[in-house]
Amino acid sequence: MQRKDLYLVGILWLLLLFIFLPLFYSSFIFMDEAFQLWGYRAVPGFYMFIDEGRYLTEILQRWLFNMIDTIDGVKYMRLFSLFGWMLCLPLWYAIIKKEVANVPQYKYLPFFTCLYLITNPSFLVAVQWATCLQFFISDTASLLAGALVINSLRSDEFKLGKVVWAAVLALLLGVPAMFLYQGSWACFLIPFLLHFVNPMNFKKDRVLIGGMAVHFFVYAAYFVAYKISFHLLVNIPEDPRNGLYINPIEKIAFFLARPLERSFRFTLLTEERSQISFVYYALALLTLAVLTFIRFGKAKWLQAVKFLAVIGIFWVVSYLPGLLIRERFASNRTLMALNMCVFIVCFEMALYYIKNQRVLQIGAVAIFLFFVSCARFNLNQGFVKPLVAETAALKNYFKEHYNRNIQTVHWIRPPEDELANKFHVNYSMDEFGMPNSYFVWVPENLSKQLVYEQTGDRIAGHNLVVKQWASKEEYLKSGEKADSTVLVVDNKEIIDDIKP
Repeated sequence: MQRKDLYLVGILWLLLLFIFLPLFYSSFIFMDEAFQLWGYRAVPGFYMFIDEGRYLTEILQRWLFNMIDTIDGVKYMRLFSLFGWMLCLPLWYAIIKKEVANVPQYKYLPFFTCLYLITNPSFLVAVQWATCLQFFISDTASLLAGALVINSLRSDEFKLGKVVWAAVLALLLGVPAMFLYQGSWACFLIPFLLHFVNPMNFKKDRVLIGGMAVHFFVYAAYFVAYKISFHLLVNIPEDPRNGLYINPIEKIAFFLARPLERSFRFTLLTEERSQISFVYYALALLTLAVLTFIRFGKAKWLQAVKFLAVIGIFWVVSYLPGLLIRERFASNRTLMALNMCVFIVCFEMALYYIKNQRVLQIGAVAIFLFFVSCARFNLNQGFVKPLVAETAALKNYFKEHYNRNIQTVHWIRPPEDELANKFHVNYSMDEFGMPNSYFVWVPENLSKQLVYEQTGDRIAGHNLVVKQWASKEEYLKSGEKADSTVLVVDNKEIIDDIKP
């Protein structure tokens, strides 16, 4: 890289520190973190990821969670992810730059693609949520595999041995990456998408076909290894959510309505079911199609159709793991590759049409400010601040009301939009603006952890019986009685008493 590139990477590093500064001093717990913090330390035989085919993630997370003991200690795991991404970011920049270096007008495309990488919601989740800290390894390994394979496929002198060697390297990188997180392997496609949209590249078909062949070959190898692993593991069945479910029409309809729509929100977190966002998404797709036909002209309308078809294939394949399994849920953590592919197509199209340097400069500043401000707001206001307040309120509640006579906790979970309404932010999927205690697997583990942190006695936490209800109405209908041995935790009331 040139000196200018080093400066740009330095700016990206500074932006990372600015966006994620609240993680250095904030103490909070979120969803699976409570499950893991208590489970790895206190539950014999506990596992979190093995049944989902993420054996390497299990090893990594178990090792890291066993190094901490309190809710406050989880922040060091988030920082582990942050600094891991900082180490990987120059590699992302270098790979992206190599794919567009032959187009002078795209000289800042690597910077803005990496800017979007570190500001989109999927990246925020990969850092702010310790359960996803492995993403910097799996995403970067997948991207590197794609770069190695594309270099072997597009060489002027085609050599089968070189391609085979690149495929072997992709296998060695890709299978472990999927044992960290299956969706990460789609980052392999990013160099191929950049190669395809680059107007200075020719004879792209061989590169794309070869790349897709390697991509699916590694998927197949992982699937075999995944199946074999359950014959080697003792008493650990596959998670039924990851069972294959082939229904193309249903899955494509889901893809168009949910994952792809969310990728067109870029860094803006609107309400989960925002009709305005859906209308904007439809208009954006139509605009992209119209601009493509104008770009190629009437004489080359077939090439325009091919361009749109290939782009559509890239988008679908970048979300393929989520389309092949029974579970159908478009969370932010599943969208990293798709988000990047959508942004690359849209940003490249904008660069193709905007020739005026002053307009480009104004647009670049506007995008820079918008992405960075959205990322900081989404992290701090939409995630950290509400969870810090909820965690502190629960700690104080247990400190004031728990005593050694308490044997049972009656936990009343809050509505999913309770924190969002309290802090006047939008809630999105299951990762932004959501109360930690809304999720059914949190109350028991969090109660035990809070008792342990207050008493220093894991046995007291272990012996605690936790019962839970989805609302106060359900609790009152249950007929359960509370006496001096019962602690009633109405988390909606606790959140209502928070002063933002």
